[in-house]
Amino acid sequence: MEEIKSKFEGNWECIKKENVEGFLEALGINVIKRKAAAQFNPKLLISVGNGCVKVVRKMPIKEITNEFKLDDEIDVNDDDHKYKAKLTYSDGKMTLCLRAVDGKSKDNTIVREIEGDNLVQTATCNGVTAKTTFKKC
Repeated sequence: MEEIKSKFEGNWECIKKENVEGFLEALGINVIKRKAAAQFNPKLLISVGNGCVKVVRKMPIKEITNEFKLDDEIDVNDDDHKYKAKLTYSDGKMTLCLRAVDGKSKDNTIVREIEGDNLVQTATCNGVTAKTTFKKC
């Protein structure tokens, strides 16, 4: 956990997005929500404590908070999508596997890693990948 804390903990702001709309389409998000989400530059607040990694995603219209114990599966609700989620850490990467459990959502994976001074988040669903780059603020 100390390695995660030293590398990832902090407030991160989006500086670059690639193929976010295509990824959201692969997830099955409707066109109106996709267009709106593609306009926003999200912020990530990552904190580590008490054996947990807390990730807060802040967008102008909402804030989503999840707290993970490494390698433990939890229930996650993201808007009207429900998942079983598991956060793992190896080779300097935090990997969040989201398994759809509501019959309408789709499985996807989010990998976060540090490249230079930036946090790079790569999200994949059905072979479609989006990449978001954050810098610490």
